[in-house]
Amino acid sequence: MSPFLSTRITVALLSLASWVNGEAIVQKQSSHVVVDATSLEGKFLYGYQGFFRRPGQGNIHWTLSGSGGTTPGPSTPGDVEQYPQECLFPTNFILPSGAHASLFESNCTGVVDTHFRWMQENSIDGILVQRFYGQFDDKSFLQLLQQIRTAAEKYGRAFAVEYDLSGVSSARFDGVVSELLDDYTNHIAPLVSSSSYLHHQGRPVIELWGFGINKAQLNAADCASIFHALRSANPNPYVVLGVQWDWAYDRTNHPDYFSVYTQGDVIQPWSVGAYSDIASYEQKYRDNFVPDKALADRLGMGYAPSILAGSSSRNRDQGKMFGDRYNGTFYEAQLKHQLDMKPFFVFGSMFDEFPESKLCRAYGILLSEPIEDQKEIANTVADMRHPI
Repeated sequence: MSPFLSTRITVALLSLASWVNGEAIVQKQSSHVVVDATSLEGKFLYGYQGFFRRPGQGNIHWTLSGSGGTTPGPSTPGDVEQYPQECLFPTNFILPSGAHASLFESNCTGVVDTHFRWMQENSIDGILVQRFYGQFDDKSFLQLLQQIRTAAEKYGRAFAVEYDLSGVSSARFDGVVSELLDDYTNHIAPLVSSSSYLHHQGRPVIELWGFGINKAQLNAADCASIFHALRSANPNPYVVLGVQWDWAYDRTNHPDYFSVYTQGDVIQPWSVGAYSDIASYEQKYRDNFVPDKALADRLGMGYAPSILAGSSSRNRDQGKMFGDRYNGTFYEAQLKHQLDMKPFFVFGSMFDEFPESKLCRAYGILLSEPIEDQKEIANTVADMRHPI
């Protein structure tokens, strides 16, 4: 049984395609139908990071200080029962039962295969897999791209690459554009021949994520340089731009950034941090998201909202928690409203974001060391163990 989406959420996903193609709902009622990777429109895609490793393999993300840490980063590590044993490793982290937790490595074939099987079982179209600037030569991430291609083709799902530019700085910008172009040419272009690689209007899809999110770090001119270089690359990509949730304010506040936004094919606002419960979401939906969708329509751009199941920074931020999942109703309310807008596609954040507990699947039990740390919030997160 998949630990992923509840039935009511899956039913809502089926309605996403109804306004794209009259036959799509019927097609998606069978999870084994191959996703049409020739079009981005009407898709439901998750962000996919794939950055968890065994100790000794680099920055494993299971701990707060990377490969050498002893404090768990994620509050809730997720259930691992469906992963093959060869993909798991023992730890000294303590579960509420008193047992030691086992964790998984993302770049194990069995983990990737299991994730894509879950996508097929729940009629999830596929993923945007992140390529983190600064880690282009990491062999484990290059291995992961090939594992994703194999699993996507096996289960009839779609995938495309999202360049995460959060590590790019204008203060150290020399060589950034050439590194991006080199990676696109040598590592991504060979993937686009896959029957599962997402295309739109005959062009391979990529996302550039991070424009305008930290303006003090990456200025508008450098954003424009990155965009124009990749937009002109061969093969010529169809470009989604990942921006901050209040991007429309930059029309007047930061017109240099706004000028870059409007040159993309699709705008995908990042909503994490914009709201934390149903009431605050509904206010943002009314005051921002609906007019933003109308603005994107006027600009001739696709509008692809992001939604999140909730989050927790209990271990990362010294006990702070935020973003209760409300047993799935928070996620369901976002999805319902976003479908009412008839978006170009919907982005779910995230598939495997364990450190911030944003993952859109059932949580596992709390992870902590020592065990006493868990008692004070056990009831608070009880709902997190349910499917979203």
